[in-house]
Amino acid sequence: MSSSKINRRRLVVSAAAGMGAAGAFGYASARPGAPSTRYEMPAINRQSPVQLRWAIPGNPAEVAVYEQVAADFMEQNPGIEVTTDREASDYEKIVSLIAAGTPPDIMFSTINNWPAFAERNIFMALDDFIEQDSYDIEDFYEQILTPYRYDGEGFGDGPLYGLPKEIAVRAMYYNKDIFEEAGVEFPTADEPWTWDQFIEMTRATTKVEGGRTRQYGYILSAGWLYWQIWAWSAGGEPVDDLFKPTRSNLNDPAVLEGYKTFTDFVTELGTAPSSSVTREQGTAEMFAAGLGATYNNGRWMVPLFRESDFEWDVMPHPYKTDRAQMLSGSIFAVSSATEHPEEAWKLLAYVSGTEGQTAMTELGLLLPSRKSVAESDVFLQSTPPESNQIFLDELEFAKPLPMTSKYPEIEKIMNDNTDLVLNGEQTAEEALAIMHEQVDALLQS
Repeated sequence: MSSSKINRRRLVVSAAAGMGAAGAFGYASARPGAPSTRYEMPAINRQSPVQLRWAIPGNPAEVAVYEQVAADFMEQNPGIEVTTDREASDYEKIVSLIAAGTPPDIMFSTINNWPAFAERNIFMALDDFIEQDSYDIEDFYEQILTPYRYDGEGFGDGPLYGLPKEIAVRAMYYNKDIFEEAGVEFPTADEPWTWDQFIEMTRATTKVEGGRTRQYGYILSAGWLYWQIWAWSAGGEPVDDLFKPTRSNLNDPAVLEGYKTFTDFVTELGTAPSSSVTREQGTAEMFAAGLGATYNNGRWMVPLFRESDFEWDVMPHPYKTDRAQMLSGSIFAVSSATEHPEEAWKLLAYVSGTEGQTAMTELGLLLPSRKSVAESDVFLQSTPPESNQIFLDELEFAKPLPMTSKYPEIEKIMNDNTDLVLNGEQTAEEALAIMHEQVDALLQS
């Protein structure tokens, strides 16, 4: 990749070669839950700058922001040179780099991939750094810090191993033009809709012409993280303990109630498109094209929807007995294999600061994990959507999917069976029975 000059310093954007050893981690460090190892800076003048590599995720616009953040950091820290690496944020690439013993100094992980890294001691605990620098950790929402605490046995307690770059909840987007045409009143933040109200809306806004559906009431994504919100809303938990799961709870009737309500939009009501339709056209793309009244997803959809030629906003997720929402996101973390832990922490603290989050928020891409940014006009007045406060309100009810290194296998079981249901090859009852048996066996293995 070619290098580019930013802010009078050279920022090299590189990617380490090779995709081998993608199935195993190649090193270990301190025991789980142990405090981070501290190193004193040598009392000499360095002849050359410390070299740090930072794994960055995202589309070109997001990458450009991170490159600028790195350039600004180097301006303020002339003894450190930062190389950004887009490829190193992809899970398979991260695993191969770890196996090869060449991980980035600052690593990236999603919330669902993080448990596998935690159990193999891939990241460095941050508590000593935070205490030493009196770092303003209290500015982060505690809900999004908790999943990244690990005590060696389970999640939610113990040392903190990463700083969240965002919070991801799945608000319900809605097309105001379609609502108006169908005579549906706009929902309000203080009066969330019930399931019955939402179902009636999907009926009122679905259009069938010549035997073909031309407009849908609800464009749903079939993944587990979407239908679990409906299960939670009915009072159903997927496992016995989200932070230390040991048994499946998918045989709970409340889980079936939420799951079947979700799948019924496709299989019974016909107010949501089939998987074959969404695979061909794309769920977000269908909503952006005005082909659906509602769509459930995260804040990162905002830049795409701002290009649409209709008015839209967000509404709270509909509920049955309980308000519910999905909590996900991602972190930057210090590699436990870095040769420069002090400098790596310094970079992590900077990129996770208010300046970096403000720049990302201005793109419309994320719900900030820092209260000072999320509760400022930078986020709340970034319109559309007009109802940005709903993203913050929904955080109160948000929970993560089970925190386990077996998450990828569990997710595959869930999604494969749900595809069969939505394709009419399996009933919701049959699917959940299979999922319960297989997930229970996996968690106990």
